[in-house]
Amino acid sequence: MNERLVAYLDELDERTDWHRPDAFLVRADAADRLDLGQVGLRDATLTRRVVRLLDALDAVDRQLYDALRERIRAGEGRQALAPWLDVGIPSGQHYDPLDALLAGVLALDEPLPDARPLPPEMVFYQPTPARHIVDGLARGGITAGDVVLDLGSGLGHVPLLVHILTGARCIGIERDGGYVDVATRAATSLGLTGVRFVEGDAREADFSGVDVFYLFTPFIGTVLRDVVARIEAEAARRAVRVVALGPCTRTFARQPWLVSNDPDPEAAERIVLFRSV
Repeated sequence: MNERLVAYLDELDERTDWHRPDAFLVRADAADRLDLGQVGLRDATLTRRVVRLLDALDAVDRQLYDALRERIRAGEGRQALAPWLDVGIPSGQHYDPLDALLAGVLALDEPLPDARPLPPEMVFYQPTPARHIVDGLARGGITAGDVVLDLGSGLGHVPLLVHILTGARCIGIERDGGYVDVATRAATSLGLTGVRFVEGDAREADFSGVDVFYLFTPFIGTVLRDVVARIEAEAARRAVRVVALGPCTRTFARQPWLVSNDPDPEAAERIVLFRSV
């Protein structure tokens, strides 16, 4: 084990590719291998060498994050993030290097945990994997003229990234005020005036004027039923799109007022796009 780790450290010392700020994926792979390599490591000298290299990788990452944030503030977010947006056909709800890149750029700090028990029919929060957001944007045809509402927006990954990549006006509805505060600070720091976050209950949110509703199964049962009914009422007035991920796609797939061209509209492993009829 130690011999392989030493050989890899020697290789990284000789390589220059990871020193380039734009070589994020190279550094992400190296960091993963070093993190795994030091599990159970008892050699203090070798441990210090691993930590020094991890610190060096992180320092270059921070240079990249700062440069990307500046370009986002300048309105060049789509162009700045373009090298990492080829996500293919994503599936699953795990996270990958694109999520690490997004976390570094958005600089979202987790708020203190809410000591209150989760309300009935609410689902424990987890962010949408970034590759699914990119996939949903492309297939949903979201443009700068759209208004996008994220129901259960958490720390704000979806509204922030959607606005950065498309210019669409984005709103996040989130019941946890701590998450709303974190997301609002991130939007302000990046100069994203077309994004706002609202603390509240999705059943009582303002749906007027919304073109695209996004849900990563933030709630189930009667709460989901009531929200679906409210979206249906909006669809009776104008064309809307619903972009969904996770088990809630099954509920939308069974609505007679929605259609989907996706081959499996009840799939839970990839974003599904629905349009009102």
